[in-house]
Amino acid sequence: MTDGRRTTDLNDVAFAVIRARMRLHFLFTPKGDRQAVKYFVIGHPRCGTTSLHKLFEANGLRSFHDSRDWQTGRFDAFSDFGQVRPVAAYDRTYPNACFILNFRPLRPYLVSIAAHHQKVFSVQNFINEAHRRADWFAWVLTHFEGRRDFMAVNIETEGALPAVADHFGLTRPEPEGGSRHNMGQRPRLAQNAANIEAALDALGLADEAAQGVLVSRLHGPRQAALARARDSVRVVE
Repeated sequence: MTDGRRTTDLNDVAFAVIRARMRLHFLFTPKGDRQAVKYFVIGHPRCGTTSLHKLFEANGLRSFHDSRDWQTGRFDAFSDFGQVRPVAAYDRTYPNACFILNFRPLRPYLVSIAAHHQKVFSVQNFINEAHRRADWFAWVLTHFEGRRDFMAVNIETEGALPAVADHFGLTRPEPEGGSRHNMGQRPRLAQNAANIEAALDALGLADEAAQGVLVSRLHGPRQAALARARDSVRVVE
């Protein structure tokens, strides 16, 4: 029986390698016009990245939606696997950039990524992913505290895409067909469903996991400071 504590797993190693490689790629890739307005979607996959990509395209932006390295000198907007990107470097390089932390409630997020990979994950795997996600939210809220060029949006909230468009001054509030794109159709494994609930119980997040919250009990003593940072920016929870 697990107690909800985080352990180091293979994903920690893999993500560390990916982050280092992406930092190096950005260091040496052409930057294009550094004064240009860029849009960086910096949340996790399976959280509306395709919908945001379609929103950017509907507004005439050159949008790159891919898990590969982002060619920041060639495109205007970027999405997919934002949580492993060199966000601080983008922020330093492009002073007119806009940043969007896309997210969804923890339970449907875990369900979606498990179904996408079509493999059974252990209870500890889900516990570790919940902690990684909370740590990323904490970093983002701290980094962008008080800033107008940032917003966080629960992509499952009604009116999420129009809220993004309104905040950043995009003309078209939604792409053709609305905000539902690339919805996962893969079967959900029963063992993953059981392991997700066991992980949430171990973390004490069974109720919280259904809500679109950025500041979690997983943040422990940082909750008060992170709540202040959250309240200083535009958030659609």
